[in-house]
Amino acid sequence: MKVALNQRGQLQVGAEANRYPCPPYTCCDCGQAVVLRRRREKWYFSHVQGRRPHVPESEAHQAGKAALTQWLAASGLAPENERVILTGAQRIDVCVPSLILAGEYQCSPLALTALRQRHQGYQMANWRDWWILGENYVPQQRWQAQTAQFCQYSPALGFYLYLFRAPYRQLELWHHLTRAPHKSQWIAGGCDRFALTEDWAHFQRWHNAPHPSRPYSPLTVAAWREHLVWQGRRRDPRYQQLLQLLYTHGRQVNDVPAWCFPLTPLPPVFSGSFFIWAVQHWLGITPVVPRLNAPLLSIAAQKKWIDFPIHWLHQQQGL
Repeated sequence: MKVALNQRGQLQVGAEANRYPCPPYTCCDCGQAVVLRRRREKWYFSHVQGRRPHVPESEAHQAGKAALTQWLAASGLAPENERVILTGAQRIDVCVPSLILAGEYQCSPLALTALRQRHQGYQMANWRDWWILGENYVPQQRWQAQTAQFCQYSPALGFYLYLFRAPYRQLELWHHLTRAPHKSQWIAGGCDRFALTEDWAHFQRWHNAPHPSRPYSPLTVAAWREHLVWQGRRRDPRYQQLLQLLYTHGRQVNDVPAWCFPLTPLPPVFSGSFFIWAVQHWLGITPVVPRLNAPLLSIAAQKKWIDFPIHWLHQQQGL
């Protein structure tokens, strides 16, 4: 590679680094250590031997990042790209130093542990991180935990996400997101779009304005039982596990009481099945409580939702 970040977080080309050394150097794409090398008359940087190679930015990531930077610049905010924080351990896709705002445009898969580490890194550096997702994260049809982990929450918007995809002319706000009570499927209360021809101040007013959501018809216990029959015909592994669980306790599917069935949409930020959790309670065995997996939630939002499974179960048992 021709350029790398030096100790001061500045970009240096290989020839300049040879004349004015400022080690250590890190890769602009992955943040790993690189060393200055020479081949014939050319100076260049390469990764330290034995380190895991990184994947370069995709064209979609570069295009989206450029469009966001252009929009923020047109709003008079002086954005920067690839700013280094935490002594080189972390870089920001697009940042606005005057607002202490770190914009992350995420196109590739990102593990929950990595997301949590990056979010904590921004908190340590006193930056407010704003995650915008690419095409691969669109909440459509089947539930994806990798999308759910990016959910944020506000009383006005419910659980929401921002998406940005080609032709990179508008931000998509998917708000009042929930999860279907009986299957792994998204339910979006609404999807509103903001044109990047408007400036940042207008965007903030638009974000904070009311965004109405579509109503959802509650499910019935009969529909739930029909869904279980359908799973049985398809030999769904989840249905087979349910049968095994009931069989070891001398029960059958038809014995499951009505209060075990979720009938309204569930928060999208919990891993685990609320239905199986309720069945385990009914059978009197140690239950596996659905776990909150949403590192981007504010402290207030985490306090609000952390005990949701307990409250939900008590409400169900009182039906």
